Amino acid sequence: MKMNRHENIIDLLSEQAYIKTEELCQILNVSPATIRRDLADLEQMAQIKRIHGGAIICNPSKRNEPNEQTEQTDLFANEKVRIAKAAALLVKEGDTIFLDAGSTNLHIANQLNSHKNLTIVTNSIKIAYQFLNRKDLTVIICGGTLGEVNPESVVGPLAEKTISLFRSTFCFLGTSGINVKQGVTDPYLSAASIKKIMIENSNHVVMVTDHRKFGVINSAFVCSIEKINHIITDDRAPMNDIEYLSSKGISVTLV
Repeated sequence: MKMNRHENIIDLLSEQAYIKTEELCQILNVSPATIRRDLADLEQMAQIKRIHGGAIICNPSKRNEPNEQTEQTDLFANEKVRIAKAAALLVKEGDTIFLDAGSTNLHIANQLNSHKNLTIVTNSIKIAYQFLNRKDLTVIICGGTLGEVNPESVVGPLAEKTISLFRSTFCFLGTSGINVKQGVTDPYLSAASIKKIMIENSNHVVMVTDHRKFGVINSAFVCSIEKINHIITDDRAPMNDIEYLSSKGISVTLV
């Protein structure tokens, strides 16, 4: 249990530059004392650095290298690659795609590098960088506030306005929390707002998430599960949740 929490903390910090102690308590459903011990353990192992009110991951410069995913910074890379491959199979030539910021969507971007004639709209600098020099793709990156959620994501009214100008075939959404009763949530209101607008302007909403995010409830509401058309997750996702989602008419792909 303790080792799983350590892995979850590292994975969360691989997706955002800084996370507050109280957010970790909420996401992992444990007490502040437990989180403080976990952070102390991880700091002793030189995995993270504690700062006032939260923590950051060690060697943050590695997070700015778009093609580098290491064991230390992405402990669930295998699951995410399988999810990304399944997501990329849905995409056809001529599609317009929304990709929000997040490590699973970065893997999807990698898989889309073999596709042609796509329009990709993203609020992630790292994802946009994956398509550098691709003349056969149209890549739209949002303007807005940089680094409010993590160093690579753009949020705020300008980013939301950019997204609202497009209509997508597919919206691929990552999440840090999906609960069958409370819906999809995010720790940050600004990130939740981006996701909402992507959902509103998409023909088909695909949630891409690994098994650890099921049952998690964060503070900022994104959408109810009824807004999701398709979920792609790994085969360790809780079967009760998968059966419930299927009963609501949501397509589920287990990889």
